[in-house]
Amino acid sequence: MLKMMYPQTLTDEFVDALYRGTEQAKQQNKKIVVSVSEPISDFEPLKIFARGVEFSTARAFWAQPDGELTLVGLGVAHAIDTVESLRFRQAAADWRYLTAGAIVEGSRGLPGVGPLLLGGFAFDAHVPTSKLWRNFPHAEMVLPRLLFTQVQNEFWLTRNFVVDADTDPAFEILLLNLYASNVAEILENEKYERRATTHADKPTLRELVPGHEWKKIVGDALQVIRRADLEKVVLARAVELESPQGFDEQRALHYFSKHAPGTYQFAFVREDDCFLGATPEQLARVRAGKLETMGLAGSMPRGATPEQDQEFGNELLASVKDRSEQEIVVRAMREVLGDTCVQLQVSATPTLLKLNTIQHLLTRFNGTLASGYSLLDVVERLHPTPAVGGRPRAAALQWLRENEKLDRGWYAGAVGWLDANFEGEFVVAIRSALLQQHRATMFAGCGIVADSMPEREYAESELKFKPMLAALGPSH
Repeated sequence: MLKMMYPQTLTDEFVDALYRGTEQAKQQNKKIVVSVSEPISDFEPLKIFARGVEFSTARAFWAQPDGELTLVGLGVAHAIDTVESLRFRQAAADWRYLTAGAIVEGSRGLPGVGPLLLGGFAFDAHVPTSKLWRNFPHAEMVLPRLLFTQVQNEFWLTRNFVVDADTDPAFEILLLNLYASNVAEILENEKYERRATTHADKPTLRELVPGHEWKKIVGDALQVIRRADLEKVVLARAVELESPQGFDEQRALHYFSKHAPGTYQFAFVREDDCFLGATPEQLARVRAGKLETMGLAGSMPRGATPEQDQEFGNELLASVKDRSEQEIVVRAMREVLGDTCVQLQVSATPTLLKLNTIQHLLTRFNGTLASGYSLLDVVERLHPTPAVGGRPRAAALQWLRENEKLDRGWYAGAVGWLDANFEGEFVVAIRSALLQQHRATMFAGCGIVADSMPEREYAESELKFKPMLAALGPSH
C-alpha cells in the first residue's frame, strides 16, 4: 500500500483563501484563481496518474528527462481553449486575465508548484480538426483541480479553484471536503496493477498511407525542393494499431520510464482518448528569466556494440545530408530568437544526442529572455521549427496541407506547462501516439532536403516507430 499523507478535509489556509477569493471576485466582478499548495509525503507519480482514472476524465502527466520535475494533473478547475491563428497570444491574454489578483498560498516559488496550466497546441491551427482528434482542440491549456508535483526530492500537492461573483463559499467548501475525502480514498487504494497481456494480444498494424504512396510523396517533395521552392519539408507518416484488448497508457508510460532515458515523457487524457509520447526534443524552457532550447535534426540507429555505435555516430556527424538539415534548423532558430533574447549563446558545432534506439544531431541555445517577452512568445515564434515543419515555414506548411494526407493534430505540436509567472517548459510532441480504446495511431516524421532518398526516409520513419511499438506491444 502506498503510504501517503493527504488531508481528508480542507485546511484552514484553503478555507480562508477561498473566502478571500470570493470576496475579491465580487468586488472586481471577475473570476479569481484560488490556489493553495502544501508539502506532502512522497508518492509515485505514475500511480497517481493511473488512479486518477477513477477521479476525472481529464488527466495530465509530465516528466523531465533529468528527473528534476514531474507533474500530475487531475481534473479541470479551468480550461483555456482557443482555435484562432493567434492562439498563443489569446491563451496568454486569457491566462494573464485569470491570474490577475490570484490568491496563491504556500507555493514558495518552487518550479511546478502553485497554479499552472498543462496542455498543448496542435501542429497546425489552419487544418480543420478531424474525427481522429475530436477530444483535442487546436489549443487547450488546463488548470488542474489537483496538481501533484515532485520537484527534486520534495513532494507537493496544489489545489486550484476558480471563483466568481456568484460563488457560495460555504457550499463550495462542503463539496470540496467531500471531494478531498474521495481523493484520499483513491490515493490510499492498493497499488495500481498494470494489465497483463499475452502474445495473443499482439496488435495488428496498418499504414494509413501505403508505403509506396508515401515514398512517392517524398519524391514529389524532392522535386519542389530541387526547384528551390522549398529548402526543407518534414513529411509525417501515421500507422494504426488495432488490439481487441485495447491499450494501456499506464503500461506505456512505465515502459518509457524504464527504456526511454533522455526523453520528456507526457500524457494527456481527454474522455476515453490519450495522447502520449516520449520526445527527445525540447521546444523552450524559461526559468528565472533564462531561456534554453535546442535544435534537433538528423538520425542514425544506435550500434549493437560500442565500436559500431561510435562508427554510426561519426557517420552522422560527417553526413552532408544530415548536417545540411541541422543547419537549416539552427539558422531558422537564430533568426526567430534574435529579438526575444539577449546574450544568446549557440553551440559552435552539433553534438550527438544518443537515445535508446536512435541518435540525433543536437545544437543547444541559451540566453536571457528580453524584457517584455514570455515563454509563450518564444513558443509562438519557434513553433513549428524546421525540424518538424520545414523552411520557409509558411510555404512548407501550405505544401503539407495539400500533400501530406494526414491530420497531425497534437503530433509535432507544442505540449507542456506554464505557471502564473509565464515561465515553464514546452516540448515538441514527436515519438507519440493517440490511444482510443482498441485503436492506437502512431506518428513519425522525416526531414526531406535535396539529398534525401525516399527509401532511406521510409527506413528512418520505421526506426522512429520502434520505441512506441515496444511500449504498446505485448508485455515486456
